[in-house]
Amino acid sequence: MKFGAAKKAVIAVGLLGLSSVAFSADYVDAFEAAASEDYKKAAAIWFDLAKKGNPDAQFNLALAYHSGVAGSFNEPEALKWYKKAANNGHQRAQEYLAIGYKEGWFGLKKNSKKAKFWEDRLNP
Repeated sequence: MKFGAAKKAVIAVGLLGLSSVAFSADYVDAFEAAASEDYKKAAAIWFDLAKKGNPDAQFNLALAYHSGVAGSFNEPEALKWYKKAANNGHQRAQEYLAIGYKEGWFGLKKNSKKAKFWEDRLNP
């Protein structure tokens, strides 16, 4: 798979999780920007929404940093936003952290206690 196709796949995974979002006009603008492959615009909108505590925007912003479509690949920044989204109840972000701690992904050290913490939040 080409790197460009991988970027699109990562963003698409994030966008597919939007069914639970109460769509604001800004969120629709971000979705449309991403759909037209203007990821920098989408990331800028998600950034504003993420700062306001929107967990879906936090997760999508993390994906944008993680894939590099927000400008450049930035795993520490991605991890910061995955954690914020997970702490705000975003299930996919919680899954990413559970796997990240279990497998040592995303620059995380393997930590079975932290992996279990996130796994337990998935299955209350």
